[in-house]
Amino acid sequence: MTTMIAFKPDGRTPFSFQATVGGVKLFGTVPYNLYANRYYLRLSDGQGKVVSYRPLIGSPDDYDINLALPYAPGTLVFRTSTSQFEAT
Repeated sequence: MTTMIAFKPDGRTPFSFQATVGGVKLFGTVPYNLYANRYYLRLSDGQGKVVSYRPLIGSPDDYDINLALPYAPGTLVFRTSTSQFEAT
């Protein structure tokens, strides 16, 4: 089952969400880095341990770039065209 999470940052605080990827509940935070002029994705597990921290890379409609590789075959994809995260 794919869960869709709309990415709607407010510009004041980092966008945050929860998703289940590969059967594991992850907590995502998407801060904006002014120096790099881009968003980053920080994923942590239930104990607060950071499992992934990377630039937020958008996927085109015809190809998936998995942002949660440690939890493959589960996937977390940021779809650029819809500005949504897709978690499976």
